[in-house]
Amino acid sequence: MSSTRESEAKAHRLFDVRTIERSIKKGLVTRKDYEKHLKALADSTEKVAPPEEHPDDDALEGQA
Repeated sequence: MSSTRESEAKAHRLFDVRTIERSIKKGLVTRKDYEKHLKALADSTEKVAPPEEHPDDDALEGQA
């Protein structure tokens, strides 16, 4: 069971948006594999809150 968890963690690191270009250049993953990974991701648009639901944002703008 832990090996499955470890392999999933490794896959997440390979496809991480911050490191994907490096992974592709090193040959660890192909661009086609990356595109396939992106298509397989779940749609999480319902988890995004509209900006008006975050009243604290206005207070932070004045601090900049």
